[in-house]
Amino acid sequence: MFFQFIYFFLIFCTYLFFYYAAGTIASEFLPSQTHSILRTVILGFFLYYFLFSLIAIPMKITLQPLKLLSITWSVILLIITGAFIFLNRKQRRTKAKLWHSAFKGKNKYTTFLLVCLIAAQAVFYSFNDETYAIWDQSYYLGDTASSLYTNTISQYDPYTGRMLKYLNTEYLLETYQNHSSVMCQLLGVHPMIENLTIMSAIVITLYYFIIFEMGQSLFSKNREKSIIFTAFVSLLNYFSFNLFTAAEFLIIRSSEGKTILASIIIPALLYFFLETAKNPEDKTNWYCSFLTILGSFGLNMSSIFMIPFEISAFYIPLALRRKSMSAAVRYLVLMLPCLVAIGLYLLTKNIFIYTRK
Repeated sequence: MFFQFIYFFLIFCTYLFFYYAAGTIASEFLPSQTHSILRTVILGFFLYYFLFSLIAIPMKITLQPLKLLSITWSVILLIITGAFIFLNRKQRRTKAKLWHSAFKGKNKYTTFLLVCLIAAQAVFYSFNDETYAIWDQSYYLGDTASSLYTNTISQYDPYTGRMLKYLNTEYLLETYQNHSSVMCQLLGVHPMIENLTIMSAIVITLYYFIIFEMGQSLFSKNREKSIIFTAFVSLLNYFSFNLFTAAEFLIIRSSEGKTILASIIIPALLYFFLETAKNPEDKTNWYCSFLTILGSFGLNMSSIFMIPFEISAFYIPLALRRKSMSAAVRYLVLMLPCLVAIGLYLLTKNIFIYTRK
């Protein structure tokens, strides 16, 4: 049992490594470099799943076997790792200083407190046996497991185990559960462990990464105030159960797609907007918002409808207040992926991809 927990922890760290590697690659193309480990992981998370969607959706609609997707994705992961090693060698001094600064002086105490805070909640919420989203949980686990054990990609009904007549049009563009099937096949881990333990811990970790970075933005990079802010938010979540916070999703259904939307995608867009509002002329955080939007649709299809309202609430007032045409143009560009995704969703609702050729 002990060695199993060690193995699960190593898988958790592997996920974070790939997010960090993808974020390092994405940072190379930003107009200005921002040196933050947590921010790099957040950005890499969205690039990682955007790349997976680009690979997975064509294979899903052409009814390819899961093994082919797993092999293809493993090659992509090797490429990401190779690119990361190359870039890390080029920036080894900057990266070394960045990691060293997080664990020296007063910073080591805030780093230790952040790690303890996240670890405590990840463990505590993982032992939560309460759920009221039985159908949603059954879908994610059922789709992952049926794809894994039949070597297909979402071709079986997750509730009955029977082969579908045609692919589910509601989830055709969503690839989050397909990624779980791939990683279960590559790593030899059970779908319930991958989803309810590993991905649950990943979502909780990324949520508090975003909250801490948001504190850094609000309190002028003051790490002590940021960790207090993060601790306050964690207490607010623990004692809150209402429609106005993401606590309900984070505590009870932390591994599901809707939780990723509520706890990672929406807060990440808020964080990047806060940074944008400080310096609207800098395109860096606008690019980060654009990448966040691109990576969101494969994680949860509800993003198609939620994100336009969020970015409209952010960027329209910003453009009006500053009387900035460039802010208005950037807002319209951020809306483009949403409009394309909505168009694809409406198109695929009327196109049936039959599983029996």
